[in-house]
Parts: sequence; structure tokens; C-alpha cells
Amino acid sequence: MVETFVKSVAGYCVATYVLGIGDRHNDNIMITDKGNLFHIDFGHILGNWKYVLGVSRERVPFVLTPDFLYVMGRIKHKNSLYFDRFKDICMQAYLSLRSQSQLLVTLYNIMMLTGMRELSTAQDMKYLREVLQEGKSQDEARRHFLEQIDLCENKGWTVQTNWWFHIVMGIK
Repeated sequence: MVETFVKSVAGYCVATYVLGIGDRHNDNIMITDKGNLFHIDFGHILGNWKYVLGVSRERVPFVLTPDFLYVMGRIKHKNSLYFDRFKDICMQAYLSLRSQSQLLVTLYNIMMLTGMRELSTAQDMKYLREVLQEGKSQDEARRHFLEQIDLCENKGWTVQTNWWFHIVMGIK
């Protein structure tokens, strides 16, 4: 079950980062009884995130809470086999998507014709190019994504705080 959780969180983190999925609060993140984590509600993509009183609700590139890390055995920044596995899976998925960045950008350019509000400007395409580290070496891209993991690990408490406010305020 933990292995399933680790794999699904890795896929979730890479997918939500590359697609720029926002509105990642606790009502939109689900987990099955087998350990599969998944996201619902894809209304905010490509970095077009919600703001409350002029402040972005998204404080981290993707959701990697202390609770998720605890399940992976990552406590007080001490390595665990599950956390190492998580990073390996993330890196494989990220670099695989990145290797297809031209195709992804082309497909998203075609989708701009659909009239989707969140996929309508050059800025939306810029987001995709930036997260895929277009024009950078594979080593630079690898370092970039590892930095994103570190950032999420260090600021995971901000996600928990946002979730707490979400529960208290009854925000949907």
C-alpha cells in the first residue's frame, strides 16, 4: 500500500507541476483504500491559480505535505527508501515528459484554438516551456526538479495551513 502511495504521489507531483494544476486543496485530493492518490477538479491549469485578497493560494510548485512525507518514512529530513524511490520515480516521469516537450507544446498550441479560458495566451505556453526547462540540459533540468522537491518539502507546512483555512472557512 505504501509503495502504491509513493508511486501515485510521484505521478501526482510531476503531473500537477507540469500541467500547472492549481486549486490543490484537501477537497480536491483523494486517496483510495489501496493507497492511490489522485486529484479532481482541473479548472485551474498552466499556472492560472486562484488568488484570495491578492495572494496566491498556491505556495509551492506541487503538493508534498509533511503527512505525505511521513508515510514515505521521511521524518526530519532523514532519508528513507520510500522517499528515495519517490524521487527516482519523479525524476523518471519528469525527464520522460521533458523528452517530449516539443510534442506537448505543439499539442497545447493546437488546443489554444478550443477557446479554453486557461489556455488562450502566449503566457500559458510560457508556463509549460519554463517548467519543462526548455533549452536547458538534462542535468540542469534534473537539478531544477530536485530543487522543486526540496522547496515543497521545506514549505509543505504552508499547504497544511492553507488546507486548515480551507476547512475552517468552508471554502469550495
